[in-house]
Amino acid sequence: MVKAKQQTKQDAYTTNLLISLLMRFPEIMSINFNMPDDHAKFTFILVGSVKKDDFAGFTALLDESLSAFQELTGESFVLEPKLQRTGKLSLLEVSCCTTSLSLEAIQLLCGVVSGTFAQSLLQDGNTLETIHDEEMVRQEEIIDYLLTHSTGAKKDNLLAFRESGKVFVYDK
Repeated sequence: MVKAKQQTKQDAYTTNLLISLLMRFPEIMSINFNMPDDHAKFTFILVGSVKKDDFAGFTALLDESLSAFQELTGESFVLEPKLQRTGKLSLLEVSCCTTSLSLEAIQLLCGVVSGTFAQSLLQDGNTLETIHDEEMVRQEEIIDYLLTHSTGAKKDNLLAFRESGKVFVYDK
């Protein structure tokens, strides 16, 4: 007999956090949240092959932005970008610690990615069309709350991704 995993309140917090992140940030295509390893990975899809110089410029801008962020907020936040070229698409994966995540840091990351790769960044068009300003603000409030209240969920290893305007979350 297969034993189903009982979902705890902390599991629900983490699941709702991932759903809210993907709803609020249509440029993020998937998020891997590995709480036991304190590791989060955000994946962005870029159309076309990204040149090494463009990626180097992105990492330099990201480092500069993170330095300014840390100076202004006092929060330490380290991001590790990695680029994978796969035919006509490029996958930009950015890893960080789950314990240091904040709404502002995620906004910074998405802003730098969107600003640098504006012409090639693939975004969920369904989300862009249906989400309004009030809904974005509500999602940000939910994200901020869940980031501060999901610290007890140390067992979760979740993968969230979007497909055809829907968000799916799986326990790995």
